[in-house]
Amino acid sequence: MSEYEKLHKGDRKLYSEGYFSGDFNQDVYIKKSIDDGSHKDKYYIELYSNINGIYTLQGYVYFYLNKEDKTSYFIGVKVMEEYRNLNMGSLLISLWLEFCLNNGFEYLGVNHKQRKPFLLYMLKTYAFDVFDLNLYNTRNDVISICRSIDFDDNSKYLMFKDEHHQKNFMQTNIFRSDNYKIIDDLIEQYEIGKVILPLQNITKNPVDYYLKDKEYASYRACRILQKHHK
Repeated sequence: MSEYEKLHKGDRKLYSEGYFSGDFNQDVYIKKSIDDGSHKDKYYIELYSNINGIYTLQGYVYFYLNKEDKTSYFIGVKVMEEYRNLNMGSLLISLWLEFCLNNGFEYLGVNHKQRKPFLLYMLKTYAFDVFDLNLYNTRNDVISICRSIDFDDNSKYLMFKDEHHQKNFMQTNIFRSDNYKIIDDLIEQYEIGKVILPLQNITKNPVDYYLKDKEYASYRACRILQKHHK
């Protein structure tokens, strides 16, 4: 039995040591969540750092695991606001991928309730994508992910295919809390990719993102983990 399988709900166990982000030295823990009503096994991989003598949670990735079917669904990443812009999001996604691939999970997907455009784009850089690529041409809920030509500008620029979709997104808590900026055309920005982000009728119009290339995802995760490991 693997170590994570020995965890009871609410348990936390040291997973790995010797990481760093910026000037912070970090240890990695895995935690099994108390049942949230979904009746699914939910786990967290967490980054902790000793800051002025206080063991502090800096960020985490959380996901579902089905040990019988060997499937895992990515739910989300959270990095505490004061520790952002240190590439912890990439580190956490890489830790999740390493964990899943090392433990023989055959299917890796993204939970339908994912609502963060930049997070979906980050997953695409690890070879996650929708089943049917033609959906980028046929659906209205497509968002272009953009960056400024000024490399000192870390703003998150979004350009929407559909005006109604844009208005709905601007009413969400994600838009208000994640400092997104909406643009109508590319003047001082350039497009780095597209994502599909359903906001309504999720039960009728879900979009399945899944890992299409395990070998590439493993390679990319390994490279990022090496950059954060002493």
